[in-house]
Amino acid sequence: MQAAILEGVRIVEFGWAVVGPLTTSWAAGFGAEVIKVETRTRPDIIRSMTPFKDDKVGLDNSLFFGRENAGKKSISLNLKHPQGKELALKLVASADVVLDSYTAGVMAKWGLAYEDLLQVKPDLIMLSSCMYGQTGALRSMPGYGVPLTAISGLTYHCGWPDRKPCGPYGSYTDYLVPRLNLFAIISALDHRRRTGQGVYLDAAQLEASVQFVAPALLDYALAGRVAQRQGNHDPEAAPHGVYPCAGKDRWVAITVLDDRQWKGLVHAMGSPGWALDPQLETLEGRLARAEELDRRIGEWTADREDHVVMELLQALRVPAGMANDGRDLGQDPQLVYDQYFSRREHPVMGQVDYADHSMQFSASPQVVERSPCLGEHTEEICLGLLGLGVDEYQRLDAEGVFK
Repeated sequence: MQAAILEGVRIVEFGWAVVGPLTTSWAAGFGAEVIKVETRTRPDIIRSMTPFKDDKVGLDNSLFFGRENAGKKSISLNLKHPQGKELALKLVASADVVLDSYTAGVMAKWGLAYEDLLQVKPDLIMLSSCMYGQTGALRSMPGYGVPLTAISGLTYHCGWPDRKPCGPYGSYTDYLVPRLNLFAIISALDHRRRTGQGVYLDAAQLEASVQFVAPALLDYALAGRVAQRQGNHDPEAAPHGVYPCAGKDRWVAITVLDDRQWKGLVHAMGSPGWALDPQLETLEGRLARAEELDRRIGEWTADREDHVVMELLQALRVPAGMANDGRDLGQDPQLVYDQYFSRREHPVMGQVDYADHSMQFSASPQVVERSPCLGEHTEEICLGLLGLGVDEYQRLDAEGVFK
């Protein structure tokens, strides 16, 4: 096996919530050493978020935090303490990359702005990932993924035309932006390899998120059209929807993109007379009767199990998928086959499943390790990487540097 893609790269993370921490967690899976700088006086907010293992509330018992922070070490540093700042600078001096995901200006307030860090690491790569970026009128506005999903236009486009927007579930952009962040970091590492120069990356989450509504932007720019909500309909596919199945809250998604797939669906339904209408043999005809198709297909799926419908249609090469809930995902045969979940022993949570990044490399597969407890590696890092003596470490501990 070849070396991991990011083996030998050290990332110091001043991360908060999801976007920044998830970026570095994925980097850890590809071989980077990630050191997360935290503090017990103001811990990462998602350490306090559900779900908690066995419903026991605790900073080291959040499965949410664990999922987004796999593979890291954690050092607890009080950055408001002068010695805490000095240790942070010493840590940065040993790093290749620094990531922060605080609101613009926070790192500068601590004396840890990019210009400050260059004094100890001239070829540093730094990525700052906050909602609005480091410049502009809204630079100091804090926020999270739910409002960002709305501001980026994603929420407006989700739902039915005769109802208010319903939006994608949760902080949707939190799981889009880290992919672009990670690519940016890898590009910067390649740039430094070729030129010897570091780089500062102002990775505004809003700008990254808007990339995912590019078709709507182009439609407005070129044709003056404002895209509207369409529910489950699609102008290039019919039928195209999610249909009820047997059981409580069970559903299957079906998409017909061409005439061959339509014939496969008709065959699966037993070739009922209504489906043999010549008008339905073309996309134009099916689009004209989309609501009727949804009703009739829903009647066919209603007394059938979701996985049975899915497997029947997939066998006929008709795109179909059951709407998995959490339990289904844990048992999904494709995810099991891909070994998507890795079970690790956590000192507080016990046996926990962690998930890979969705991108895999055959020559350098991911290795996903467990998430850290808050400050778990403080002593190890201080006595090792930072070169403190035991007496000095104990003195700083007594002074509150490691709170």
